[in-house]
Amino acid sequence: MIVTIHQPDFMPWMGFFDRWRTSGCFIVLDDVQFIRRGWHHRDRIKTPQGVQWLTVPVMKSGRYEQCMRDVRLEPGATWRRKHLNTVRSCYGKAPFFGVHYPVLERAYQHGDEFLIDFNMRLLAYAAEQLGIDSPVRMASEYGCGDLRATQRLVELVGRAGGAVYLTGTGSRDYLDEAAFAARGITVEWQRFSQPEYPQLHGSFEAGLSVLDYLMMMVPGEGAQEAAHA
Repeated sequence: MIVTIHQPDFMPWMGFFDRWRTSGCFIVLDDVQFIRRGWHHRDRIKTPQGVQWLTVPVMKSGRYEQCMRDVRLEPGATWRRKHLNTVRSCYGKAPFFGVHYPVLERAYQHGDEFLIDFNMRLLAYAAEQLGIDSPVRMASEYGCGDLRATQRLVELVGRAGGAVYLTGTGSRDYLDEAAFAARGITVEWQRFSQPEYPQLHGSFEAGLSVLDYLMMMVPGEGAQEAAHA
């Protein structure tokens, strides 16, 4: 079985979902440190002014080394309204805006207290719309929190029953393939080149949030039901 392991990022790019689709199990790193300038609470969308960040505000003061599953969303509805207004202004003319926006609106209004719950809600919806049904497990379920770096990944894959670890090229600088081999696990490097698709607001931009792809390309089978679930 192929296993992939990743942080629960906020509406990530298509490469994230390509790895999930290819795997027999997706392990969510819910017990790692939150990265302030990473992708955990932000991603890029297309606007009339160009590509911009859509950032979820979280409680960070005095919480520099907080665990991913402990990160709280900024209270109040102001940022939620701003996000929804931004999405409406940027994607209101997208072919499938009317399909996905009600679901997005419902997710924002759900009242999640923690970032991971909010992100997982959006990830589950995007995966459903992309036809991805690989099971999801939380890393904290496996009790490997005391291990670090490659050894932790090896142990997670092993305990999940994986024979192959599928990872992105960004980990080439630090991943110890020999540690996987010693456990009888093969490391497979993701090969993903995002195909171009029609976009609003100018020429094609690769690596945008999955939100852009959903709005432009996914008719949303079952999305209306999800909006009222």
